[in-house]
Amino acid sequence: MFGIRKKHITGFLLLLGVVRWYNLALIAASQYLLFWLAFSNHELSRVLYDFKLHCIVAASVFSVAAAFIINAFYDVDKDLVNRPKQVVMGKLLREGALLNLYVVLNFLAVSFAMMASIRVMVFFVCYTVFCWFHSHKLQKMPVVREISASLLTMIPLIAIWFHFGHWHWGMFYYIGSLAILLFTREVVKDMAGHKGNLIFGYKTVVVVAGVKTARWGLVAMNTGFFVMYWALNWIQMVDPVLPNWHPDYYLIISGVSLFTAFWVSWGIFFNRDAGKIDVLDSFLKLGVVIHLLSIVLQ
Repeated sequence: MFGIRKKHITGFLLLLGVVRWYNLALIAASQYLLFWLAFSNHELSRVLYDFKLHCIVAASVFSVAAAFIINAFYDVDKDLVNRPKQVVMGKLLREGALLNLYVVLNFLAVSFAMMASIRVMVFFVCYTVFCWFHSHKLQKMPVVREISASLLTMIPLIAIWFHFGHWHWGMFYYIGSLAILLFTREVVKDMAGHKGNLIFGYKTVVVVAGVKTARWGLVAMNTGFFVMYWALNWIQMVDPVLPNWHPDYYLIISGVSLFTAFWVSWGIFFNRDAGKIDVLDSFLKLGVVIHLLSIVLQ
């Protein structure tokens, strides 16, 4: 009896690792924070009693968990080279059980989305299809792979804006700088996993262009965006061209995130030690966490 219980507990803990529970917790926390600070007039009761909000968060958590499962399923050979310890742990879970769980999680995601609204349900149906298509096809297409992976991370956050919000320039700064930060991290991850990608034919930006060219491209992109950011702010202060623009939280956190991407890209450019890439990737991870949770400072 104890042995069976221990086996179930071990399987559950391994499953939490596969679905990356810490990422799911971060997504849920950022969604609740965004709603509380942007759409509830800072009223905690509206957060607690908004049924549609809870449905959207649940749909996001289930759909992202399913995305991690299907992505791990398609990437198992590559990860065996790049992350052997994680793959060995993951293989303790039966592939058939994981695929069944993938279907169940997507069903739960669409069900919760439908309880929010038909529009939200369509949104998450498209998201789940996009997650599968990314893992099945887009993973081996350079540039498209990195862009789609960045979008997959952002879409659950956009779901809150999609249902409750309205577009404004602060959102443009917030979402745009997050996209650049995530794209930078995808390229850095490609550099860290270059060996496995090369062996199993994943045509990433780094594989197609080469490590040296990828470094140059990353530096050029992030330097360009960082200069454009400051140029646009200078223009706005001298002769405003954007309506209802003023320095605020969105502008500040965008600058912090763009600087993080800028600094990491130059760090990779000057530091050719492959072992340091994981360290710089950790700074990008921290930058994403700060970007998502910093909305509490708004």
